[in-house]
Amino acid sequence: MPDAYSKIAASQADLSDLVGRESFTTWRVIDQEAVNTYATASGDGEGEWIHLDPERAAREAPYGGTIVPGFLQVANLTRLFGEAVTGFAGIDPNHALNYGFDRLRFVAPLPVGAQFRARIKVNEVRPHSTGGFIVRQDVALERKTDGKPTLIAEWLFYISQKAFQAPDAARPQS
Repeated sequence: MPDAYSKIAASQADLSDLVGRESFTTWRVIDQEAVNTYATASGDGEGEWIHLDPERAAREAPYGGTIVPGFLQVANLTRLFGEAVTGFAGIDPNHALNYGFDRLRFVAPLPVGAQFRARIKVNEVRPHSTGGFIVRQDVALERKTDGKPTLIAEWLFYISQKAFQAPDAARPQS
């Protein structure tokens, strides 16, 4: 399937052309080692057997094993977003900033080791008072086994006017 974001966003008007477009990432897996490392680094999940004890989780949890912490799923969105929106190549990413979430829900568990991907759809481009733009997109992480989402969100990015100027390194030399 061709990438819906393959159009280069070379001007501000092109941002509006992205509204309604949807893109998917490749399938990914978060393994137990990544969950353990995340728990150590963040403190999220420490002492929780549902995330860190595969044997106990296999015996006692209804998911057949450990599950990925919700905020580790969120942490993976950055990489997945970058993969899904490669068509933003005409925008300097240093001027496209994470603006936050209007909505974020964990709607189903993501078992450790299960394949998942991101589905991203641009829903709105609106001017910001500083002269840039807010891009609102629906994001879902979905499991390969059943296509059900584990996370759904409305994710916002602020894109400044400077984002449409080629970075110095990318400018042609005279």
